[in-house]
Amino acid sequence: MVRLKVINRTSTFAWSPGHDLPLIATGTVAGTFDADFSNTTELDLWELNLDDHSQEGYQLKPKATINSSAR
Repeated sequence: MVRLKVINRTSTFAWSPGHDLPLIATGTVAGTFDADFSNTTELDLWELNLDDHSQEGYQLKPKATINSSAR
């Protein structure tokens, strides 16, 4: 399997395979141990942009983020 894009997160994810704009949603839970020891819950939406083959496009950045202190 070839790696097309990378998302550096320890989270649960969901895939939206829409034809117009494929998205991935990732969610983290407050109080879990991750790389930055965050104590917030985050929901991130990622646009895959599979047409971008540049070095900068390999590492994805979230298009939208929602933070919450609730668990």
